Amino acid sequence: MNLQDLDVHRLTILWQASGGNTQLKDLIENELQKRIATNKSFSREYLFKVSKIQNNAITISFIPTTDSYNEYGANVTIDLLLSNSEMEEFLKNYSANPPINTSGQLRAKALVKDKLNEDQLSRLENIGFHTNEILEILYL
Repeated sequence: MNLQDLDVHRLTILWQASGGNTQLKDLIENELQKRIATNKSFSREYLFKVSKIQNNAITISFIPTTDSYNEYGANVTIDLLLSNSEMEEFLKNYSANPPINTSGQLRAKALVKDKLNEDQLSRLENIGFHTNEILEILYL
């Protein structure tokens, strides 16, 4: 098996199943780290559209080993917190032809707080998470 041939979802499943095999887990974590910097699966503008234009709560699953995964756990259900300037930027980028998609930090308010302590809630609202750390999102 060649880890380079697996996508991030398959690597995540393998990482979760690696259990006590620390050698395999380390190899998978190294491969995941290589992928995070180039992960452009979800843009800030896409999350803006889903959260603010379509008015959905979003459950974000993070790639294992990322700062966000280590800080907030495997997933969080959120509503984006945007300043007026961020709102203007995302609306302009979203409306551009062709649309402009950017990656970067986003701040959010946790809608399901049972797994997060006060420090984590504060960090989510003030620092947030980076879009390249997102494995997948779900919304209703």
